[in-house]
Amino acid sequence: MRIKMVTAIFKKEMIDILRDKRTLFMGIILPLILYPVLMIIMTQIMTMSLGSMEAENINIAFEKRPSKELTTIIDNYTDENTGHINIVNTDNYKKDLENGNIDAYIGVKGENKIENYEIYINSSKENSSTVNNKLEDIFTTYKDNKVKNKIQESNLNVKETLDPVVYSTVDVAKNEEVAGLVLGQILPFILIMGVLLGAIYPAIDSMAGEKERGTLETLFTLPISNLELVMGKYMAVSLCAIVTAILNVTSILMTLVYILMTGELTGQLFSDSFNIYNLIGPLFITIICICLFAMVVSAVSMCVCSLAKSFKDAQNYITPVMFLVLIPSYASMIPNINLDRTTSVIPVVNISLLIKSVLSNNINLGLIALVFISNFAFVILSVFLLSKMFNSEEILFGNNKNFSFLEKRSNIKKGTMPSVSDGIILYAVGLLLLIYVGSYLQLKFKMTGIVLTQVMIISLPLLFAYYIKSDLKKLFSLKLPKIKHIIGAASLWFGTYLFAVIITNIVMYYFPQNQEIVQGLNDALFIKDNLLLNLLIVAVMPAICEEIFFRGFILTSFRNNKKSYKGAIIFSGILFGMMHMDFIRIIPTSLLGISFAYAVCKTNSIGVSMFMHFLNNGLAVIVIHISSKLLKNVEYAETASLSLTQIGVSLAFSFMFILLAVLLFKERKEKIN
Repeated sequence: MRIKMVTAIFKKEMIDILRDKRTLFMGIILPLILYPVLMIIMTQIMTMSLGSMEAENINIAFEKRPSKELTTIIDNYTDENTGHINIVNTDNYKKDLENGNIDAYIGVKGENKIENYEIYINSSKENSSTVNNKLEDIFTTYKDNKVKNKIQESNLNVKETLDPVVYSTVDVAKNEEVAGLVLGQILPFILIMGVLLGAIYPAIDSMAGEKERGTLETLFTLPISNLELVMGKYMAVSLCAIVTAILNVTSILMTLVYILMTGELTGQLFSDSFNIYNLIGPLFITIICICLFAMVVSAVSMCVCSLAKSFKDAQNYITPVMFLVLIPSYASMIPNINLDRTTSVIPVVNISLLIKSVLSNNINLGLIALVFISNFAFVILSVFLLSKMFNSEEILFGNNKNFSFLEKRSNIKKGTMPSVSDGIILYAVGLLLLIYVGSYLQLKFKMTGIVLTQVMIISLPLLFAYYIKSDLKKLFSLKLPKIKHIIGAASLWFGTYLFAVIITNIVMYYFPQNQEIVQGLNDALFIKDNLLLNLLIVAVMPAICEEIFFRGFILTSFRNNKKSYKGAIIFSGILFGMMHMDFIRIIPTSLLGISFAYAVCKTNSIGVSMFMHFLNNGLAVIVIHISSKLLKNVEYAETASLSLTQIGVSLAFSFMFILLAVLLFKERKEKIN
């Protein structure tokens, strides 16, 4: 990669971006204007609500005339936010409460010299809560006076009797820490939203805008590599996002300084010892975090926008990305969710919680390093994916083919094969049905629900294939495998299974809290003392239904539009792992999905992946069945971690069996269509 070429592309992109008034407004002008205006207005509203509420009179009515002592307390009751309390008469308190003529009605009952009052309010009125609180204060004062009089009549010391124990609370938190906690709950969402606005528009312009203007083809005619072109564009978009992030932090910080120096809210929330300079260190770490996050968002936005053919399409494509980023950013506002080893590797959530943590002066260098490493890994992965997408002319200069299911069936040609768009929409529909329908069926009907879920999974690709008139044999790779391919499939599964076990143990070691979840899932998915039925429902049905869905429709739709099937194998495997929606199983299941897809591509037979899927699930069923028999009366114990020696031996056997499978599949050299 030539730095000179990357710099030239970077300069060209920056000139194009700076010419776009929309980008300048959203990235520079908006954060400098929007945040000060919003924060100052919010501060003034809070100040007004805390210190200068308009006093209003309160009208109340009694069922019976109150005692002179209670009347005196009501007449002398004063509050800065409440006007005079008037006692009025009413003939129909329900109607007067409904019409707002009175704010409360007090029913009076008496039992054995005990005064009993009932406060009637209309909660549909705005001031009902305030009125109720004031009346409760009045009756509390009245009750205290009655108690004190009784104690004095008994010749007892009122203070010693009512307050034999005195206590107070001393808050040792610094005002800077309190301010950091408040900022840490709100600031992450604001910053992440600002970074999105700063990255999205340059990404749309540099990708979809280039296509719409017809200048992207010209760039590919220049003597530069795709990687140099990608890096130049990525550096420009990232710089815009980073500048926007820094401007966001600067704007908010300057607004905060202005509020603390001139606003009345400072004295109400913090003491005079508040020193904003103590927040400089946490804010510096916050800037670094948000800049790194801006690099991730830039790469992801460019990947999504590269699929669009116009500026309008890119705006539609980027909307789901905004939701996927903004929703996790609310993590900082949720109580009892803190930065730990689990949340520090979850995208967006880790940045939001890290900002909250450092602003609250709760700094853990190990967790900060883990957040930086995970986000840096996301940057590398996103840039790698972007470079791969730039190598695909089908993605960059596709024919704008629409979703097949949007076409009339009479206009679809017989033998049509699904496109990448069709595969994505089928996966999205399947995932939604699995979340909303499948989860309900499995929780409600247990094993019967699993059967219904599997029927739902296989129905989707079959109905889609029927609608677009696909060749079922070609679409689902319906071909009997050879004996050597069956042996190779078994070898490939076993090698991948050993590797997946190692990954699972590593994940369980760092996240042991997921072990109970796995055990609960195993208990829910199996019928005790019925091995054959468990094998049928948990092993045979998924081996058929899920393979038709993933290694049939999804894999074919991906590789049908690619020169190489490597990307189709990887992406379909990752989607397979993500659909299981279990954090501890995503990586191992994705590895198994990749091996299943590889076997299908090498043999052109879905039978081998069905066999591998059956072996994987069948082994789990048998192991759980045997362990439940042997440990019938023993409580569940933690799974022992693998030692370094066991890991080394497992890796050696894993590579050996995978290599054997590759050799058995090697004879297939013809191009996969």
